[in-house]
Amino acid sequence: MSDYIASVDAGNGGTNAVLALAKGYKSFYEPSVRAAASGDSLGLGKGLELEYDYVDWDGHRYVTGDDVIRVTRRQLEHHIGANRYGNEMHQMLVAHALARLGIKSGTVDLTLFAPPGLYNDLKGFIHDRFSQKGGKVEISLKGDKKPRKFQYDNVTVWPEGIGAAACFVLDDKGDLAPSNVLDGEVVILDLGAHTLDALQFTNGNFNAESLQHATWEAGGVHVHIREPILQAVKKQLGNDAARITVDDIDRIIRLGSVSGDYILTVAGLQADLKPLLDRYCERYAEWVSNNIADGVFDGFRGIKSVILVGGGAGLIEPYLSKQSWYGSKILDRKTHKTAKDLHPVDMNAVGGLRFALNHLKEGT
Repeated sequence: MSDYIASVDAGNGGTNAVLALAKGYKSFYEPSVRAAASGDSLGLGKGLELEYDYVDWDGHRYVTGDDVIRVTRRQLEHHIGANRYGNEMHQMLVAHALARLGIKSGTVDLTLFAPPGLYNDLKGFIHDRFSQKGGKVEISLKGDKKPRKFQYDNVTVWPEGIGAAACFVLDDKGDLAPSNVLDGEVVILDLGAHTLDALQFTNGNFNAESLQHATWEAGGVHVHIREPILQAVKKQLGNDAARITVDDIDRIIRLGSVSGDYILTVAGLQADLKPLLDRYCERYAEWVSNNIADGVFDGFRGIKSVILVGGGAGLIEPYLSKQSWYGSKILDRKTHKTAKDLHPVDMNAVGGLRFALNHLKEGT
């Protein structure tokens, strides 16, 4: 048995990781972005010098997540699209998340994800890349006196959306939780940064007949919400906004969803993103409705319920759940015991962990 059991949904927009504990689990999230950094210091001490964390990986030093736009925008790096899965940056995002969760050594039972429409092509590649060199990983965080060295001794790859489904039938211990949520015909829409995944389940089993419509590349919040808002803000604020990126927009959206404050400040100038966010969320909801809900699933006729997960779920759910749109077809996650406390962006990672725990209990 592995020393650790972990599940990491390292997506185009954000990296969600969960690590099993004796009771429950520990989680970590950061945007999937990095930039080269030196980590140099003048030794001036706290309060006189900008402090930040960094990671040493494969002979290079990086800042990651929200620190990128706080510390340095030079050599800012994303990797969006099918070619990212299993590549060096994908591996770093996963290793960094596990290190931030506290892993320093030992073996890891690792669960990863791929878009369902690309799953057959990517599953073997992801598995092989994470298993190369015997699955051995070396990474250092700021403050580490020696590198962290751990090993993936089991790598499982699931289609995105399957993990979210598990959240309704398994609890945090991996035990079966009686539920009728997946009975009949159910659609899961996983709204990520780059892809939108649409999975149809029949009595809890993925319906492969819908595979051709399972993944919509460039159908996520990056193209439909973040980029349009970025262009609108740059036009509004002029030259002083030239250096802002989608990462600035993403951060304000995430913080604003909790605080209600959607003000972006650049060079002393301010832009309220809330009106822009409302505008493009509604437009995105219309796009999903036209192309997927109506275009593929015939307005969800014959579908018992629709489950929205991923980072875009909360952005368009207020529109799709309107009675004049799809009303009660949109499942209220908060009414279900094993999913009510989960944020939709975490559901794949948490479900993957529950799957792994269940398989260990079942001995499979």
